[in-house]
Amino acid sequence: MTSVWHELAAGSVGGMAGILVGHPADTIKVRQQTLGGSPLATLRTTLKHEGTRGLYKGMAFPLVTNGLLNAIYFGAYSGALRGLDWALGGPAGGGSADRPPDTGRLFVAGCVGGVAQLVVATPVDLVKIQLQTRTEGAGWRAHYTTAARGPLGCLAELYRRRGVRGWYHGLGAMAGRDVASFGLYITLYERASWELRRRAAVSRRGAALLAGGLAGTAAWLSILPLDVIKSKLQADDPARPLYRGVVHCARLTVLRDGPRALFAGGTLLAARAFVVNAVIFLGYECGLEAIHWLEYRPNSTAVLASSGED
Repeated sequence: MTSVWHELAAGSVGGMAGILVGHPADTIKVRQQTLGGSPLATLRTTLKHEGTRGLYKGMAFPLVTNGLLNAIYFGAYSGALRGLDWALGGPAGGGSADRPPDTGRLFVAGCVGGVAQLVVATPVDLVKIQLQTRTEGAGWRAHYTTAARGPLGCLAELYRRRGVRGWYHGLGAMAGRDVASFGLYITLYERASWELRRRAAVSRRGAALLAGGLAGTAAWLSILPLDVIKSKLQADDPARPLYRGVVHCARLTVLRDGPRALFAGGTLLAARAFVVNAVIFLGYECGLEAIHWLEYRPNSTAVLASSGED
């Protein structure tokens, strides 16, 4: 039987795998959204002045806090799903062998998890973007660059400038991006995974790979303009911000660069989202299998030993 702790541990494995695979593309996406230019031009300028290490700026904080974020999200999501099952009765929101998952309950529970994770995810994402946009060399549009060289230094600088409020700069845009997209993400994954395994007889790993990739791509593309705005807000100077909020940021972006700027990074985001989320859910399933194998292997060994004595 899979417990919440099994899910948290397996989710952390998958999350870390996704970060390691997807961070370079995320850095290019963030720089493209905040500084302009094509993905290839952004990649060339980054490699020219910073080498491959430039692609991994800001990765440490998401990697270290991944387990905590999973604990918050999956804890809130699982608790909300169980609460809905108790309140509404009937089939479990997660589905069963002969009944597909209840998409309404999955969406609501996913949104609850999305709200809960904002407490930690907002400062983590803010620090990540501040460090990702800390560019070196020429060839970049003029922009604010943090003086901090690491996540703790960045947190300290934000606190010195605005206190705890500084850690939640861009919270409104991030909430608009994350809450509904987390609900859509988990709903699409669970339903697609169930359909692939039950109707198409796809293996559990294969279903995780395909469903994770498709769900991640659809969820990310659905909130692309908000992702662009969030990146711009969080890359802004916290002491003398250029943007006053979500609406002001969207308006200035369209006036300066045209409506297409709200969809910057879409191609790269779609490709990255499929690969990263396929890896996340494949890592999750492999992590669960490894945990179950480690948990039940000693018992099996003991049973075999006792059988041999008889």
